[in-house]
Amino acid sequence: MDFTFLMDFLKRYSPYIIGGAIGSVIHRMRTEMNLATFLKSVVISIFMSICVGILCKDYLGIVNENIIFVFCGISGTFSKIILDELEQIIKLASVYVKSKFIKNQD
Repeated sequence: MDFTFLMDFLKRYSPYIIGGAIGSVIHRMRTEMNLATFLKSVVISIFMSICVGILCKDYLGIVNENIIFVFCGISGTFSKIILDELEQIIKLASVYVKSKFIKNQD
């Protein structure tokens, strides 16, 4: 089994992963949670942190790595809240698209 892809991924995104993990630790200090909930929070925080890091670097063109790390840490801390808000936006968009689609079929 070739781990080259995994190692390249970790090398490229390790600062974002660390930022997300630090964000989840900060969230745990602010919120009471058991170990299983904390581990789930770490995974979600790392995922959000990688997404934010890629968004900042590749799409927004932010070149200052320190600013990207700050955004990654903040996104890791508030990852559950961010995902809950995104879920609501997607639900509202879905209702809107369905209403437009049904309206156009009539």
